[in-house]
Amino acid sequence: MTGDGAERRSVLDLSRRATLGVIAAGAAGFALFGPRPRQDVPKDRVVLDYWEKWTGAEGLAMQRLVDRFNESQSEIFVRYLSIGSIDQKAMIAVAGRSPPDILGLWSFNIPSFAEAGALMPLDELAARRGIVPADYAQAVWPMLTHRDRLWSLISTCGTVALYINDDRLAEAGLAGAPAPTTIEELDALSDALIERRPTGDIEKLGFIHTDPGWWSWLWGYHFGGSLLDEQTNTATASAPENVRAYEWAQSYPKKYGSRELIKFQSGVGFYGTAQAPYLTGRVGLTIQGPWMANLIQAFEPDLNYRVVPMPTIASIADASRPVGLVDGDVLTIPAGAREPEASFAFIAWMQEQKQIEEIATAHAKNSPLASVSDAFIAGHPNRGITAHNAIAGSDRAFRFPKTRVWPRYVSEFDAAFQRLWLLQDEPASMLASINTRAQDALDQAAAMHARRHA
Repeated sequence: MTGDGAERRSVLDLSRRATLGVIAAGAAGFALFGPRPRQDVPKDRVVLDYWEKWTGAEGLAMQRLVDRFNESQSEIFVRYLSIGSIDQKAMIAVAGRSPPDILGLWSFNIPSFAEAGALMPLDELAARRGIVPADYAQAVWPMLTHRDRLWSLISTCGTVALYINDDRLAEAGLAGAPAPTTIEELDALSDALIERRPTGDIEKLGFIHTDPGWWSWLWGYHFGGSLLDEQTNTATASAPENVRAYEWAQSYPKKYGSRELIKFQSGVGFYGTAQAPYLTGRVGLTIQGPWMANLIQAFEPDLNYRVVPMPTIASIADASRPVGLVDGDVLTIPAGAREPEASFAFIAWMQEQKQIEEIATAHAKNSPLASVSDAFIAGHPNRGITAHNAIAGSDRAFRFPKTRVWPRYVSEFDAAFQRLWLLQDEPASMLASINTRAQDALDQAAAMHARRHA
């Protein structure tokens, strides 16, 4: 079994804590009454339960791969189980000493799970299989590690880029306009695309920070900023680069009208529907991941669009080193898993190019690997997949800050950005307040970690 004694003891300490007595009882109930795997398994095989987040077409794509793995050899049989609220239920299962054998998480879960002793480190298992950082796009391996240990390997990867609705540009007399590479160029194009009704209400927009509104925290990275110094565990939300970025974000409600923007968004559809503003042309430019291709294919398959890296401020612009968020779904082995070698055999098989590219294509995501096949590019549902791949391979790609308090950190941004958009707060004061609360949370988490590992 991989992992040292201290890490194994932390899981046992977790389950012994009096405050987790109810959780342990809940874990036992979940094991008895939770999802039921298929019973038609071959005899004389090691049977592994694999918990994953995906349902629908995404879940079916992974089930096909699981089936192929099961058919490819005769020693291991993997059972795929789709689990809602997977991170919460997995932590309960580990505390109750009834974990799955393989666990699919989001990359941002790694710090909290690793620090709680809920995962097995994979360094030795990966080294034995010859799995090394150079196998992956430059921004991917750091997502898989925490505190200099390897805790996961990748299943799918997505990066965030700028989507340009060229049909909308053509309607505005801007057919063939070059894609913006700087914030200044993005502003100019956005200004050229705005249309108002005779009443003054906004009919169409260029770019808007609140479409889709999922990443209230990332704008500073496109101005050269960041949110956490991971070496010193210091919040950096109030850095000058971030202040400048949120001054830029607030310039949109200032110049277009805060009330007008809110009224506009109340009259358009939501992501995931045929009335999503980018699909209808009500918004000409949006920030999204490669999965946007699935939405386009479902509702507007003839849409003429381009994908480029999200622009940066001119002073740091470098087309050869794009800036963008990289995120991932990861495969882990929970602490206490019965057959870690067998579990890792499946995880390692999933790292092979054939499997990685199949699941990425099915999910309309970019490849997490350093080497991408021509067939993957040619057959991908997203015509802009090369832009997403380029971001994953960039040394300036960024990821969720590696801290167990990240959910609290981002919730601070979500709440504060609403005030900023309503012109109820100034960027500098907003970010200073976020920085103070984030640092308090970071310090508390560090103290807890020190006590647990004393």
